[in-house]
Amino acid sequence: MINLFIIGPAGSGKTTLTYSFGKWLEEEGYSVGYINLDPGVIILPFTPSFDVREIVNINEIILNEKLGPNGALIRASEIIENNISKIIDKINSISCDYLLIDTPGQMELFLFREMGPLISSSLNGRKASIFIIDPSFMKRRNDFITLKLLGIIVELRLGVPSIEIINKCDLLKEITPSKIETGMLAGLAEEINDIVEKIEKKKRTIMVSAKNNIGLLELYNAINELFCVCGDLT
Repeated sequence: MINLFIIGPAGSGKTTLTYSFGKWLEEEGYSVGYINLDPGVIILPFTPSFDVREIVNINEIILNEKLGPNGALIRASEIIENNISKIIDKINSISCDYLLIDTPGQMELFLFREMGPLISSSLNGRKASIFIIDPSFMKRRNDFITLKLLGIIVELRLGVPSIEIINKCDLLKEITPSKIETGMLAGLAEEINDIVEKIEKKKRTIMVSAKNNIGLLELYNAINELFCVCGDLT
């Protein structure tokens, strides 16, 4: 079984990709499991094999504990961490070829708290993350470099290899990047970019449109290459 963590900034299309790629895999004859780890989501386009809202729901926390949205998110992550063994047991009981794990909309809840590393280190089977870059972050070069760096942090925090994709690639033609910044910050950005390029020299970025089912075959091939001892992401 291959476990795939779908990770990216809020609004980058994690849930849509989970649904679209899962349906594509099913059409190719694979069995697919779906996991929802977002306690704040209201509507899902897929039927989850496990839904964290069985344990905690943001709206219920807001109503019952009189917390604001941000406080409720933090409280939800605490409840999830307190029930992490139960969650891991439920996820590990699922049998399928591909398990697609839709992570919280606010990625810091999964990435920078204990939830993500704990789940990642405890799941059975092979594991990887799909890190989504939203093309709206390509308007400024510094923002794009920041996201590339964040993709490396995903690998370090979760301890799994990562595949980088640009979702909503059909929107790229509508975006005109701003001029490269000048001055000290531009120099810093260049230095960071050099480091990122050295680390990611064996990677390529997959262009995807989850909404229009573009690039899903390329994503599938990249996953196969990732787990092939003779392949890489060049």
